[in-house]
Amino acid sequence: MIRKNISMYEKDLEKLERLLEKNEGNLSAVVREIIDFFDFMQRKFGSLEEAKKIERRVKGICIPNTLLIWFLKYTEGCLPDEAEAGCIEEIMAIKSMSDLADLADFGFPVAIKIDADDEQNPSEVTIQISGEQMQKEFIAKITSCFLTMNRGMVVKDIHRDAASITVKLKSRGESESEANYKMMRESLITHFGERHVMMQEILQKPWFWNSMINTTTDWGDVQRHKYPKIYR
Repeated sequence: MIRKNISMYEKDLEKLERLLEKNEGNLSAVVREIIDFFDFMQRKFGSLEEAKKIERRVKGICIPNTLLIWFLKYTEGCLPDEAEAGCIEEIMAIKSMSDLADLADFGFPVAIKIDADDEQNPSEVTIQISGEQMQKEFIAKITSCFLTMNRGMVVKDIHRDAASITVKLKSRGESESEANYKMMRESLITHFGERHVMMQEILQKPWFWNSMINTTTDWGDVQRHKYPKIYR
């Protein structure tokens, strides 16, 4: 057995209070339990930094890949509600532009590269995302929505190819004018929201559009939509 002296502040002992109670005040037993726990986390996750990410992941939702593909397919070309543009900060702390690259840690098979002229208050940001097509498009969309709504930027240009999608954003200025707001929304709709206006209209008046489609579509086509297993 090796004996070592350990120096601790009062706040350190306060953090260990529950473990001290469990071990009847035996500090050596507490330290051994902490070592065992650290060893377990390191073996399971590879490093303490990887283990720390679990706290952020459990705030999200895990779904089968087939459901994820369905979700991405039917939200393609639609923008999230404006109030939800900053929701990614609920699962990760974004203190600088490079923190956005951590979105790749939440189960998306993508690689994210962030290039900004200033980490805190950028005037220009370039985001390059590579990986699976629908997922890299989704990450590009929510990242752009976050930067426009929370960092005062507009999407200036997007380049899409088979391997990656590159988004260039630029500051729209400090003033919260109607013109700047319109510029921001139009940039998102132009590059990511080709179905956004249409879907908003459908969601607000589903009874009207259901009636319209049913009365203007051939009966057989309607039945194929309602009962796909019969009309394969």
